[in-house]
Amino acid sequence: MKTIRIISRKSLLARIQANIVAEKIKEEFSNINIEFLTKETSGDIDLSTPLHQMPDPGVFTNDIREELLKNKADLAVHSWKDLPVELQKGTEIVTTLKREDPRDLLIFKKSSIEKKKINIFTSSPRRKENLSNFLPEFLSWKPKKVNFIDVRGNIQTRISKLFDSKEDGLVIALAAMKRLLSSPQFIEEESYLLNFLKESNWMILPLSKNPAAPAQGALAVEIASNNHELKDLMYKIGDEKTFNLVNKEREILKKYGGGCHQKIGVTILNSKKGEILNLKGETEEGKKISESSFIPVSTLKNNLRNIESFFPLNTSSSQIFDRTPLSNVEENVSRIKDAGIFVSRGNVLENIKTISKTNIVWTSGVETWKKLASEGIWVNGTSDSMGENENPPIGLFGKVKWFKLSHLDAKEKKLELLPTYQLVPKKLPKDIEKNSHYFWMSASSFKLVLKKFPSIENANHACGMGKTFDEINQLIPGKVYPYQNYQDWLDKIRRAK
Repeated sequence: MKTIRIISRKSLLARIQANIVAEKIKEEFSNINIEFLTKETSGDIDLSTPLHQMPDPGVFTNDIREELLKNKADLAVHSWKDLPVELQKGTEIVTTLKREDPRDLLIFKKSSIEKKKINIFTSSPRRKENLSNFLPEFLSWKPKKVNFIDVRGNIQTRISKLFDSKEDGLVIALAAMKRLLSSPQFIEEESYLLNFLKESNWMILPLSKNPAAPAQGALAVEIASNNHELKDLMYKIGDEKTFNLVNKEREILKKYGGGCHQKIGVTILNSKKGEILNLKGETEEGKKISESSFIPVSTLKNNLRNIESFFPLNTSSSQIFDRTPLSNVEENVSRIKDAGIFVSRGNVLENIKTISKTNIVWTSGVETWKKLASEGIWVNGTSDSMGENENPPIGLFGKVKWFKLSHLDAKEKKLELLPTYQLVPKKLPKDIEKNSHYFWMSASSFKLVLKKFPSIENANHACGMGKTFDEINQLIPGKVYPYQNYQDWLDKIRRAK
């Protein structure tokens, strides 16, 4: 096989995605030539009907699929989330590449900040359902009403519609935006849109609160089922882990009926510690669903056995340090501009009145995000309790220098530490060393108690999935177990006791 004919939709994003697959093929098979083809689909032609109202779930894929069946093309590249959950016979998805970021991106006009009634462009029932609950709590003010307005067209068209309208925001797939921003064509031809984006506020929506459409961020490589030679080649360029996770997401949605009309998001992340599932939305029968679970790798052993007593009983009793503000903190933070600020805890900003609006603000988890939002701070994203190593803070427009706001003795390798407070040990709770099970909010807390009561090493230990786990696991390898958060651990403790 000397030439492979790759077909995609005509949009710039679709052509970029086709080229991504082509480059991967060339990496593996230097003797293969690539011919690019494009086709306008029924979904590209009808730009007035909302997607969830279209009778055909394959409005962006079926017309391209026909070209494979007629042998007018060899391979089709799709955004996998555009494919119906029930695939027709004659063609098959044979592989995918490593997945791009599956999260959603909210673009918001700066002039709309503080509006009591906001209008958001999106045609997705899933986004409407989950954002109607998320935005009132996580914006930097509390709007009284959030409306959603259907919008159609490619990414550039939707950004232009926001730019030229009186509406306030737009939600799109972050993967699409990242791929466009990596394209010289977008930079040159759509420079006015790029300038608009840079002048807008943006936030990357956390998957724990806004799980994406199944397979969002993944590319589907489709071929005719009888093209066995090409099938063998495509297996060699694919990412098997992504392929399996994406299929699991689609199978979950299929249980609820599937399709873009569903108000349900489902995303599975494959972290170093295991698989994280986030499922959220509303079924066709009006039942609210919200599920978050963690399946650890086989080397991590659950420790919820022989529970006699546990610490802490609640979040307030977990505090074994006072936090003393450091001098000159506000002055030091106010000097940071055009950079990234990683906020490790909600209280690190208690004595800081202003943060430059030129900075990107990122939080360790959604509760910290919510606290900052309640104080009028626009937050751009969160590591979603996975830790900044596994889910690092990011920007949209080039590299920025990142500062981490934390306590004076925090260990930091990747981000520049800017301490805002000092930990001062409290008097430890009575009989703290006699518990059988512990959940540690920080590595500092564990180290303090371990130093005074070395015998606790033999107890059962748990903590979050981020840096706290990494530090404690270095001290007692294999004796600490990660949970998504304290409440997840507490619920399981109570059920097991």
